[in-house]
Formats: sequence, structure tokens, C-alpha cells
Amino acid sequence: MLRQPLADAEQVLGLTCPTLLVLGRPSCDDCLAWYGELDAWSPDMALEVRTLDLTTELGQAFKQANAWTEAIDFIPFNVLYVDGEPVVHWTGGGLDRLLDRIKALEG
Repeated sequence: MLRQPLADAEQVLGLTCPTLLVLGRPSCDDCLAWYGELDAWSPDMALEVRTLDLTTELGQAFKQANAWTEAIDFIPFNVLYVDGEPVVHWTGGGLDRLLDRIKALEG
């Protein structure tokens, strides 16, 4: 799976296909493990994966544009966007958890 950094703090996500935004940082072991799992995965569905380190300048701009980020206590923190809206979020990694959330949206 090709994972790409978020390029714009005000980018609308999930318009063309569901988009997973993973909020984490490069010094987080759990984040690195989750990134590795995502990198090795070949999904059978259309899905974009974006990453963002909230401690960067872009991350701070994202936090200002999204007040809900102040409540994040643990990373990695995942947000699944569909049609430009966040539809579900959770902490931690795991493809099973991601796939369960995607299936729940389909049902």
C-alpha cells in the first residue's frame, strides 16, 4: 500500500475513495509498526492512506483547523474519511481493526 504524507492541513479527504489518515510521529514505535503493516498490505479495495505528524508545522496547522485533535491522547490515531467527512476513528494499529471499521460502514 502506498502511504503518503498529508500535504495540506485543509485538504478534503475521502472524496474519490475512503481515506485513512494516521496521526503519529516517526519516533513512535507503535506508529512505525503500524506504518510497516500498512506498507506491506495490498488492499482489495480503493483506499488512500495519508500520514501526519501533529508536532510538525503542518501538524500544528491541522490541529488549528480541527479542534477535535486536542482530545487525542494516544498515537497512532486513525481517522477514516468518506465523502470529505470523518466517519470513524480509533487508536492503535492493526489491519483487522481497520477492515472491521470499513466493513461496518458498508453494512
